[in-house]
Amino acid sequence: MTVVEHSAAPADPDALLADRFHSDAIRHLTRLVLGLSQDSMDLLTSVTDRLRAAEGALRDPLTSDLGFD
Repeated sequence: MTVVEHSAAPADPDALLADRFHSDAIRHLTRLVLGLSQDSMDLLTSVTDRLRAAEGALRDPLTSDLGFD
């Protein structure tokens, strides 16, 4: 059995990038989503787009093709 010291373990490049955010909230949120599957990330992106549309920041991606915007 080989024990690897935490400091000797290779760093996750995504975690290193997340640590560079200045905003504590964004840094925390980014670290929470590390390791999610592509399907989970796609679902979160879809929900985010819908929320932004509800706030008026974007057109609603589910109804824009139907002419409801």
